[in-house]
Amino acid sequence: MIKFPISKIVLEGCDLSGKTSLYNSIHKRSGFRWNIDDRSSLSMCIYANQYDRDDYYLRKNLAMELSNLNNHLVLLHPDLGVIHERYLDRGDEFQDVDSLIDLHGRFNKEFEKICMFPNVHAFTAGTLEEQTERLMSNFTQWEKHTPEQIGRLAYEFAKFSPNRESTTMQFHFYDDGTFEGVNDNIEFTPGEEVYYARIRGKLIGKIEDELRGRNPYKRKETDQSRRFLYSGDDCISFIQVLVRDGLMDVHTVFRSSDTERKTATDIQLIHYLGREAFRLLRLNPDEYKVRFRFNINSAHVLTI
Repeated sequence: MIKFPISKIVLEGCDLSGKTSLYNSIHKRSGFRWNIDDRSSLSMCIYANQYDRDDYYLRKNLAMELSNLNNHLVLLHPDLGVIHERYLDRGDEFQDVDSLIDLHGRFNKEFEKICMFPNVHAFTAGTLEEQTERLMSNFTQWEKHTPEQIGRLAYEFAKFSPNRESTTMQFHFYDDGTFEGVNDNIEFTPGEEVYYARIRGKLIGKIEDELRGRNPYKRKETDQSRRFLYSGDDCISFIQVLVRDGLMDVHTVFRSSDTERKTATDIQLIHYLGREAFRLLRLNPDEYKVRFRFNINSAHVLTI
């Protein structure tokens, strides 16, 4: 069974947009199922601009937060009239009417930049109950995504990124060790057969060699070895298998990935190779789970 866990949910929006109410509502409905933060680097960028501070590093932080597909940003952006009514009803500790108008305009510009990302959930209207219900459904379904579906999410994120490229994309998912969803035919993806066979041969061959002592130290490695890895200058440029504390960690780096055509199948290949390594190391699914971690240094959509 696959789990694509949510690392954190961040609530964003102008002051008086309803973040605190939504924070409490999600926690109450879910039984504190997810980690929820109030504000991200997005707010820090906006406030930096409002107070005439440089936002360069904050922008870079925001890009890294958003491009982690295990993170979610909920952006509440109600009409300015709603914000004004709430201000008249209960006031605000930090803002007045003029500053709220200014902030709302700044959030509106940011809203337009990020609202299409697959891990951004934007609301311009709706009751608290409706927002909570929609988010609960979205988050629950998100954690059920398959490796192939995660690849499509990478495409959706890259498609709406500046220049149709993200250079900081990362994500991870878990397998319970049964590998029920592995695509056994992924090695035979049309056009990728030789490439995938070469990567499989090098990674699995390396693990076999280390277990048999075919290394510079002439030492038979155990399943705790740090030497189970593949590296090369192909798009799939690095894979390391590391077993610790009841977890087999498979860390993969794509130096470059065509998210429209390649990413989904490449992720499925890594999932398949994880199963092969798990079996080769004779790990027991009753004792070990598997984590697949990905860093994509250029997740892009090719411009034709």
